[in-house]
Amino acid sequence: MHVAADDLGRLGTDDRYRLRVLATARRLSRYDTISHWSAAALWGLPAVDGWPDEIHSTVPAGSGLCPNRTLRRHRTRTPEAETLHVAGLPVTSLARTVIDVAGTASFSAAVAVADAALFSVGRGDHDGLSLLSFRSALSGALDELGRAPGSARARRVIDFADERANRPGESLSRVTMHLIGAPPPELQFRVIGASGRIWHTDFGWPEFGAAAEFDGRAKYSDPQFLRSRTPADVVYDEKVREDDIRPSVRTFGRWDWSTARSPKRMASALQRLGVPVGRD
Repeated sequence: MHVAADDLGRLGTDDRYRLRVLATARRLSRYDTISHWSAAALWGLPAVDGWPDEIHSTVPAGSGLCPNRTLRRHRTRTPEAETLHVAGLPVTSLARTVIDVAGTASFSAAVAVADAALFSVGRGDHDGLSLLSFRSALSGALDELGRAPGSARARRVIDFADERANRPGESLSRVTMHLIGAPPPELQFRVIGASGRIWHTDFGWPEFGAAAEFDGRAKYSDPQFLRSRTPADVVYDEKVREDDIRPSVRTFGRWDWSTARSPKRMASALQRLGVPVGRD
């Protein structure tokens, strides 16, 4: 696979790593299944801590295959029940991919992956998968792990994951709130604006009359969020929306990645909203 340097330079980090995964196709043995973070990339899942340097695959424990300069090979005694093909490569199923990441990555990065997978299933991106069947598949993949290393942390991630968190910044914010002992927010919090229009904010604490939004750069630059609007249009639309919401709540706040990642900044942001921080 050859990509012109100019074209490669225009790719984002997600696409560049995905391209590296695709480029390993001719180096795979018949036992290799793309897995962990490399499978997550092919499934379109986020990496809030950045992508790894290596390509990950899983092989049967008795295959005799070892890691090499190209592949970081994970061994399993439990054969993958559902190896699928994505972009022409053998890849662990979406559920198995989530569990593999959940058992090996940081809690925040793994929650972002699990949330994103659940959201994409709920949105109907995966034929034949419903939230109910996908949750069942996740439970089955957890059961296969048994008491293997990483099983407890994977279960913690799945128990915490929520399909209503539709952006990685929201997932990271939830994790940071959890770590500082803040009360869990209602996600996609329903607010009836002053105009009578119904809005949904990323986070809400009705008991404190507070609502908040995660505001990443993507909202003002990503075509998925722009929907044929200019960044200036989005800024204006957000202002109109916020002006309609504010009379219906006691406090309203916004934050970006720097706050979502920082316990200190998150604590300050929540306290300004009147949301208590710290467990009793």
